[in-house]
Amino acid sequence: MRNSAVSAPQKSRLTYIDNVRIFLSMLVVAHHAGQPYGSEGWWLFQSPLRSNWIFLFFGVNEAFFMGLFFLMAGYFHPGSLDRKGPLRFVADRLWRFGVPIVVMVLGITPVFIYFHEVLFKHLPACGYWSFFSGAYLGIADRPLGWPGDPGIHLEFVHLWFIQNLFIFGCVYALYRAIVGKRDQKPATRLATPIAPATAHLTLLGLALWLGATTFLVRIWYNVDDWKVLFSIWEIEFAHVPQYVTMFVLGIVAARRNWFERFPASVGWTWLGIGLACVALWASRGLGVDFPIWIGGVSIAAANRAVWESVLCVAFSAGLLTLTRERFSNQTPFAKALSDSSFAVYVFHVPVVTLIQYALADSGLGAMSQFLLVSALGILISFPLAHFVLRRLPVLGKAL
Repeated sequence: MRNSAVSAPQKSRLTYIDNVRIFLSMLVVAHHAGQPYGSEGWWLFQSPLRSNWIFLFFGVNEAFFMGLFFLMAGYFHPGSLDRKGPLRFVADRLWRFGVPIVVMVLGITPVFIYFHEVLFKHLPACGYWSFFSGAYLGIADRPLGWPGDPGIHLEFVHLWFIQNLFIFGCVYALYRAIVGKRDQKPATRLATPIAPATAHLTLLGLALWLGATTFLVRIWYNVDDWKVLFSIWEIEFAHVPQYVTMFVLGIVAARRNWFERFPASVGWTWLGIGLACVALWASRGLGVDFPIWIGGVSIAAANRAVWESVLCVAFSAGLLTLTRERFSNQTPFAKALSDSSFAVYVFHVPVVTLIQYALADSGLGAMSQFLLVSALGILISFPLAHFVLRRLPVLGKAL
């Protein structure tokens, strides 16, 4: 670990955002640790065990954590483009995102897809190259007995976020190339605190905007209705209004120094609102009738769109306030965690999936397996990222 001899905590203006990133990275690991036990959706490993509480845990996560990821990513885009310019920015992003994606999508993920298809879909076993070239890459005939359309069937799994972030960044880089000096770093950084009333009204307006646009999109596209554009771009339209809005908001926040100027009292209030949203959602596990649905035109669909939007806004403001006010320092250990968070996001899935396989015949219940996979997934993924992946000759430079 670099600077491991230094014991004094490190402090900078942005360490609290890094601390949020650590938390979200751990939450992503836990989210995927629970996939076989709380969701009916597709996953690399499948289990007959189910827990409704894990399903409710997913609902809370999906409401805010990727939106907050996009918000924080957007926050760092203006400064990066200021330093590098549009062309170098895109090239750097292509390298940093492209190398891990190639390793995962072409090297690791197809191995798990192959065993998933054979073990859980009961497709006939075949040579791995026959599967990889025919069923996965689509450059040869599909293996005998394997149904499906010919063509590319790459699987990005969780890397859809990196795909979309790269596209959003390219659009912003194009905008910067067009407007030139009309969008540049301010000569002086705004420092005047934002009035609490203004902050409250802004967050309320943001929640209403997200609720309305999300409900509108979900008339046609349900939650978890994934589409593949151009054979490789994976997108879930049901959350696009949130992701695009939060990314753009992060860019504007960076230029106007909103994160630093945001009043703590407002952040605490909205953190409380977020916790109340979680309590409302969790009450469904106790039998409270809170009608929600994944799309269409109904009160239940509107309820979910509004609830998700309020929770996203509340936790985004609240968690950034919490870390800024209470966890603004970083020890060398915390810095190692934040430095490894990107590598953990990319490569935790094979770790988690292998643990799920290992516990398949353990006799443990759904919740016990979920908790154990979550804990082991976090405890293994971060050291793996720090001590191994980030030190590899080519991959390490991208991570």
